[in-house]
Amino acid sequence: MKYNILGNNGPKVSNICLGTWPIGGGMGKIEQKDAINAIHASIDNGVNFLDTAQMYFDSENILGKALKGKKENLVLASKLSSWRNTSDIEKALENSLRNLQTDFIDLYQIHSWQDSIPMEETITKLLDLRSKGYFKYLGVSNFSSKQIKAMNEFSGNQIISSQPHFSILFRHSEIEIIPESNKLGIGSIVYSPIARGLLSGKYKPGHIFDKNDARYNHHTFQKNQMERGIRIYNILSEWIGDNNYNETQLSIAWTLHTNGVTSAICGSKNPEQAVSNAKAGCINLTQEDISEINKLIKDISVYELITPKRFSANQPHTHP
Repeated sequence: MKYNILGNNGPKVSNICLGTWPIGGGMGKIEQKDAINAIHASIDNGVNFLDTAQMYFDSENILGKALKGKKENLVLASKLSSWRNTSDIEKALENSLRNLQTDFIDLYQIHSWQDSIPMEETITKLLDLRSKGYFKYLGVSNFSSKQIKAMNEFSGNQIISSQPHFSILFRHSEIEIIPESNKLGIGSIVYSPIARGLLSGKYKPGHIFDKNDARYNHHTFQKNQMERGIRIYNILSEWIGDNNYNETQLSIAWTLHTNGVTSAICGSKNPEQAVSNAKAGCINLTQEDISEINKLIKDISVYELITPKRFSANQPHTHP
């Protein structure tokens, strides 16, 4: 496992971050025992960075149980997902602290831009709560490069991280969000590095997810995107050759070799997935490797911003 400083002056985090959307039930029902075992397997394999959110169903509660007596040397991140006023912000943060069974959160992030109250008021309230010891570092998620720059300036350069959607399939964030954040000293923690499982090769055309799985009718698995993802998977599979890693691990490692990316958020529903994802953080790719792969897939990857239909212009854009 490799470790990097998050942002200019943040904590030292593993380049693999355990994403807990699946553990909370976001990708279908999961037994709590499996969820807790996945968390422990991640930690045992060098992961010290764990990410959750207010909206991730039972994720915070499960993390709280799993990390009891194990929080030392871990970097715990959560997100503010839903609020309409500054009172909601404090309540949400207090609930997260209670659920996680902790006195403070290391990294607290704004899950998405929303206009229910001016974002400046949200930032001001969060900085006030930080001064009271509720959390240590401030981050954002699903912000555009302009939004990141504006709110970082407003906060007095207090934002240390950004969570953009990024994978070898969906590459919009490499155009502006990741490089512009990097210029500001803001580390990118990329989510969905294997495109919600599509780049694992596990899902074929016609696959139907259960309705309690967030991938049910998700744009990633619509015909055009799914075909592109399968083509990339097949190219990576051939490129790997005799290397001692699989397509999922290579997809994760590819994102980590993008300048400005500090860590990749990888979800795990069981210990086996957790161990496999952790190993991806140890893969070394040369610049020649990256160039070869990019040449093979450059006309297949998607570079435009794709916003799921369920998000209207006035609704917060949250993600699993």
